Amino acid sequence: MLAFILVTFIGIYYRIDGDKLVVYTFFIPTAYPIDKIKDIKSTKSVLSAPATSLSQRLAITFTDRKIQKSHMPLLISPVRQQEFIMQLLSINPEIAVENVR
Repeated sequence: MLAFILVTFIGIYYRIDGDKLVVYTFFIPTAYPIDKIKDIKSTKSVLSAPATSLSQRLAITFTDRKIQKSHMPLLISPVRQQEFIMQLLSINPEIAVENVR
């Protein structure tokens, strides 16, 4: 059980690759276009997501629902949130950032 938990935590990470936000879940990448990000909000949602933290989560909403194939936002928990958001904003300054600490 401990090995499964460790692989889960190690296998979830995020990377900005050019104009794409790449989310790795169990080492499987999923790319999202940064230019389609509408807003980023801080959230305490406990919904299942590629986010390892329960208290430092960000909810990313896209301008096009087809990107996520869901009404729900993408929940992530990058380690250095402010730096991560600044990198996203440097690529797409149109992103609205709300309630982020």
